[in-house]
Amino acid sequence: MADDELGEAEGRYMMPPIPEGLDVDPLLIALLHCAAFLDLAEDDVVDPDAAGDALEHVGMYVQRLGPERLQDLDKQLQRLAQHGEAASWPDWMVGFVSDFLYSCGIGEDRDDDDPDDDE
Repeated sequence: MADDELGEAEGRYMMPPIPEGLDVDPLLIALLHCAAFLDLAEDDVVDPDAAGDALEHVGMYVQRLGPERLQDLDKQLQRLAQHGEAASWPDWMVGFVSDFLYSCGIGEDRDDDDPDDDE
């Protein structure tokens, strides 16, 4: 898959189109697209301070969700991360999806589950 198909062209990191059949809420997909762009775009594309402020608000609002809704979002994010791995997305993109709730201040960093990191 070419870099521009994965949204890596010109320092703009965006997720590729997500197929409908994954049973992932379109609003979650839209939020992930925006958050990925804000978080991962080069500094000359998006002002990092403004992006950080916006992402803090995203986290604040996601933290307002109840436990059942968060559990549902977590399942959808896991499904999307599995799809990304199967579709050969770059590790940074799969990691962004896997750790989205953690980045919003909820749960644990899934990358910490790697036993090789204990060195």
